[in-house]
Amino acid sequence: MRAALGLATMLLGFGLNGLTRPDAHLKALGFPSHADLAAHKLNRALMRIWGVRNLTVGSLLAFIWNSGDEKLMGTSLCVVVALPVVDGFVSRLLIGGGELQHWVFPPVIGLLAARLFGWLD
Repeated sequence: MRAALGLATMLLGFGLNGLTRPDAHLKALGFPSHADLAAHKLNRALMRIWGVRNLTVGSLLAFIWNSGDEKLMGTSLCVVVALPVVDGFVSRLLIGGGELQHWVFPPVIGLLAARLFGWLD
């Protein structure tokens, strides 16, 4: 169950970084910076959406962790796994790569969910 809290904390950190340092976060993910003002504004707006999404999901996972309900946490992780999968496809579509930065998480999330469901006991 502590690993789920670690995942929640990571999402919270990514969300905060995306909100407070959108240009640096985009650069770290391999996205180009744009000189065009309209494209730059769009990038920053999308980072706000992404940051708030990660803060929301990270907070939800932290609250579920606090409840101690392992089955609920496992179910939540089964839903959350869609985020890195889709993010990886978006990264590949927009910049032609970077998907592995996202796709490293689904196997970890899957193993964690299996453990919480008691399948690995």
